[in-house]
Formats: sequence, structure tokens, C-alpha cells
Amino acid sequence: MSGTTKVLSLVLLMSLCASAVCFAVGEDLEITGDVRWRLRHVDSGERGTITGTYGEFLNRGFSQKHRFVLELAHPVAKGVRVGGMIRVSNEDEEVLQSGPEYLSSDVGSAFIEYQTPTVMSRVGYYSVGYTPLSLMRWDLEDDPEGGGGGCAVCGGPGGAGAILGETLEELGPDITFEGIKVAAAPSETFGTSAFFARSTIAGEAYPVLTFGGRAGIKKYVKRTSSFLDVAAVIVRSQDDRKSSDDEGEIEPGSTVFNNVVYGVTWHVPLVKELAVTGEWTLGRTESEDLGRPLSRRTETQGRGAIASLSAKVDRSLSVDASYIYLSPNWDSYFRALSYNPNRQGVRIRLEYGDDNLLVALFAKYLKTIDPASLNDGDPVEILVYPTLSARGYARVMPNLNLGLAAVYSGEGVEDGNLTLDVERQRLTWLGTLTYEFGKDSSVTLEERYVQNGSDISPDYNVSMLSLYVRAAIW
Repeated sequence: MSGTTKVLSLVLLMSLCASAVCFAVGEDLEITGDVRWRLRHVDSGERGTITGTYGEFLNRGFSQKHRFVLELAHPVAKGVRVGGMIRVSNEDEEVLQSGPEYLSSDVGSAFIEYQTPTVMSRVGYYSVGYTPLSLMRWDLEDDPEGGGGGCAVCGGPGGAGAILGETLEELGPDITFEGIKVAAAPSETFGTSAFFARSTIAGEAYPVLTFGGRAGIKKYVKRTSSFLDVAAVIVRSQDDRKSSDDEGEIEPGSTVFNNVVYGVTWHVPLVKELAVTGEWTLGRTESEDLGRPLSRRTETQGRGAIASLSAKVDRSLSVDASYIYLSPNWDSYFRALSYNPNRQGVRIRLEYGDDNLLVALFAKYLKTIDPASLNDGDPVEILVYPTLSARGYARVMPNLNLGLAAVYSGEGVEDGNLTLDVERQRLTWLGTLTYEFGKDSSVTLEERYVQNGSDISPDYNVSMLSLYVRAAIW
């Protein structure tokens, strides 16, 4: 039996099982599901390692990947629901371990939830996402198609994982943990939430404990017809040393860590359709080398900030200009993938769209921070990271959409000028044809052509032709 036949048979079997359960427990059973299937051919004239738009490693030839997720939830008492998730996929184990879902089993999970108009608590699996610099998989303001800083797998945090070539992930802000999550909104203007999770992260010697919370005020400003929103955030991640040490001896060279991020976020409307938004964080990381006669402990501390001025010029045109500063010692274990320490620069987004057309331009220019500006003295090479993208999506006929995009990202040494002429660069050409056959359900034919250029290694091109099916169940 072929791989495609197997997954279709499995989807049918699980759908029948869900229908049987629904019949048995009655109409109160909530059923949702998501089916993803991709047939792809990767071709390149390069004999060695090849990479895609985000710097992710790719495998040549044909591949067939599928993912089926079925979620069930049923009320058992007033305000109380129980449920679970079943997941079936042939994606590599490394894909599942690299996020954004950190579950104890790759086949699914379960939950119990209590909810009233002002309080929610959930034990089991849940989704959470705070801010780009504290806890988030991907910042949608940072242009998923453009790869943000040009590379989402180069020097990124261990917690947030990586984007791998075989994944079926669709980039978004949420991360899925297992543990406990609570939220309360005692008034219309004040709300708070907290969570705790224990996860096993690919590449880490120990399981990781992560916990944090958010508290904020939100008030409607009548003169601007929008909300003032200010919040404080704290997220802490650390190695679960005790339970791991009980399982066996510590290997020489093992390193454990404790990372905590304090942050403040704001959205302040100035006038109608004009607002200042942003985030400021303070990060501190303690690390210790174990498995040696004398352990060595280090501590680093740094700051990170994103400040933006956003405006909606009319019903169709919006503009967002941001300044980004991430100090060399700043760190956040579960920060959004495209943000790395030791960067400063600007980002501009323009979008024009209506029901039948969307055009978006994105530019981001970051560079490393001169140590002399931090009183360290010695001059060093300053690296620059330019990113540009232009995207357009048009509805050519009912339910049929055409998409075209060009994405440029690079890395090189600053030469004193604003330049795109860098040592390493990547240019992606993207064309998509999508037919929508239902809510959150579509078939997409995609060609992604990536041109990789470098002054220190041979240039090469990669072609990725894909047929992608996404279907929502119920």
C-alpha cells in the first residue's frame, strides 16, 4: 500500500471513529481536525548540502509528507470540558521535537478545562504566545515569507527550535505546551494569565521547565476609536536538573541554564488610525558547566526592544515602521525565531489590499552592535543583515487565487554604506496557485526557486515544486 493510500485510509478510519464517538455521547461533542498532505520534488545542481528560504536543510528528490490532527472535547459539567488530541504524521522525529508543539508523546495529548465568564483554567495541553521577545514561535509582523532576519535556523535559540526542511508547519505565533494554564479577567479593563510547562527539547541534555505570566490593562479610548493596551510579562525557562540527575550520571561537558525575561508591552493610540506599539525586555541567563571536578558558572544580562509607529492611511493601505535593538548579551529562550542577540536596525512594512488583491512590501536592515559603543573598546567587524520582500496575491476567479513573491536576504560585512552587496545572499522566487474548496481548506500548487550566492563557496540554485492539500474537518 502506498504512503498516500495509507494516510487517506487512516483519515477515513479516524473520521469514522470520531463519528461513532459523536453518536455515542450525543451532539455536545466538539470535533475539529486538520489534514495536511504535501507531495514535493526538490532538485538542485549542487552536489553538497542544499538549503531553502530560511536556511533550512533540504533533501533531494520526491517526498510525501502528511499530518492528521483530530481534536475532541466534551462538556462533563457546567463550565467543565475534557478532551484530547490525536496526531498522526510521517514527519521526521526531529521535526516534531523542534517545535512549536512540545508534547510528551508524538501521537497526541489530553486536557481538562474549567471556564466561567471571568476565570479559565486548563490542565494538559494548551496553546500560549506572549510577545516576540519573550515567548512566541513566529512574529507575524516580521514577514514569514521573508524569513525575518534572513535565517531562522542560524544561531537561533534552543527553545524556539528551528524550521526544518521536512516540516508541514505553517508559521504562526502560538507554542503548544503540556502543563497548566490559568487566566482571569475580573474586570473589563484588567486581565492576567499564567502558565507552567515541562518539555523535552531537541538537543538539550535536560527536560526544560518553563513558566510565566502576563498582567495588563486594556481601555477603550473613544477619541481614537481603539484600545489602550499596556501589560507586564515574565517568562522563565530552566533545566529540570533534579528529575534528570535521578535518571543517570551527568555526562562530562553538560551545561545547564536558567533564563528569565522581564518585559513591558504597549499599544498607545495617538489619533484615529495612528498608534505607537512596542516591547521592552530585560533578559538574564545563568549557565553552569557540570560533569567536571570544578563546575563553572556564568551570568549574562542584556536588553531588547521593538518600538513601532503604525498607521492606517485609508481602508486599504497600512504602514508600519519599527526600530529593533537587541544587545549582545540579551537572550530569551522562547523568543520568536527570527530574532537573534546583538542586532539593531529598522523594519518597514507596507500593505495594500481589498477582497480581491493584496500587495505587501517588507524591508528589514539589521547590523551587529559596535562594542565601542558599549565601552568595550576594541573595534570589530560590523555585520549587516538586509532582508527585502515583495508579495502579491490576487483572486483571479471565485475560489482561485494567484500568488507571486520575491524574497531577498543576506549577510555580510558593513562597508560604511547601506548596501545589499554582501558576501552571502539568498533570493527566493515564489509562485502559488490556490483553489479553496471550503473553510480553511485548499489545494495549492507551488514552485519555490531559491538562488544561493556566496563569495566563499560555489553558487547554486534549488527548485521546490509542491502540491499541498490543507483540509479542515468539521
